[in-house]
Amino acid sequence: MIRFTEQKGKFIKHCPCTPDVVPCGYYNLNLHTGCPYCCSYCILQAYLETTEPIFFTNFDDMEKELEEVSQTRQYLRIGTGELTDSLALDLQTGYSHKILDIIEKFPEIVFEFKTKSSHVENLVSYKKVLRNIVVSWSLNPREVIEREELLAPGLIARLGAVEKAQAHGYKIGIHFDPIVIFAGWQAAYLELVKEIAKVIEPSRIAWWSLGALRFPYSLREHIFKHQGSRLFEGELVKGHDGKYRYFKPLRLQLFRYMKQIIRENISDDAPLYLCMEDKEVWEEIFPEIHPDEEAVNQYLYQSALK
Repeated sequence: MIRFTEQKGKFIKHCPCTPDVVPCGYYNLNLHTGCPYCCSYCILQAYLETTEPIFFTNFDDMEKELEEVSQTRQYLRIGTGELTDSLALDLQTGYSHKILDIIEKFPEIVFEFKTKSSHVENLVSYKKVLRNIVVSWSLNPREVIEREELLAPGLIARLGAVEKAQAHGYKIGIHFDPIVIFAGWQAAYLELVKEIAKVIEPSRIAWWSLGALRFPYSLREHIFKHQGSRLFEGELVKGHDGKYRYFKPLRLQLFRYMKQIIRENISDDAPLYLCMEDKEVWEEIFPEIHPDEEAVNQYLYQSALK
């Protein structure tokens, strides 16, 4: 059951970052909350009081807020997907068309639909393709999807949706987040990258995030409810921010490997970036990118519009 109501608070918020990590300058537009998928690692399990999908209806207020924010921010990147999946329920609600109608008025804003869904029907039926729209998919190897991303579409369905959106003219974003370490993870992620290479046009990639598994202590009890989960197989340690992460040498190994296989199989110019990592990791993995919010955000903004 989908509930429709008015948003009483702010629609737009800066993407929350752990202290001492390098922010990417992203903003979230919370136009709806709740998700029909059941991912073991999803922070919404600990963050939301209910998984009931709630869609806000006061679009005029949202547009006014968007106008105010756009006047104070340069290189504004914003999207839905923090408190929900951007497209999972789009066939029922048609909200993507409502968003596109508004974003068309703001050609200087780069807007992202972030999803695990295969539902791009409304996006490809819209009256025109806006050059400032990015449609992004969270992707993982088949075994991770089957074990940790219950009720979400499988890899083939997602890649089929990528192909449709790309063919229609949209820029594509890819999110490897969370990247999960398990027995045979290197071979599994290499296979995933090769599957992506079969459908993606490198010139259409707006950005590609790399984020290692991390979660606050409050999520542990929810992960344990997923009896088939293997998230705890990796060497996780509690960081200064209270979040559990892979030991830093493991994360560096993981990111070096991801960078290598993407460069070798997709493109040397794929616009990669790290999610929720500190300056030390950034400087080790991407020394060519200055590790501060303004520089990272401008890099990704310009990549999306090139």
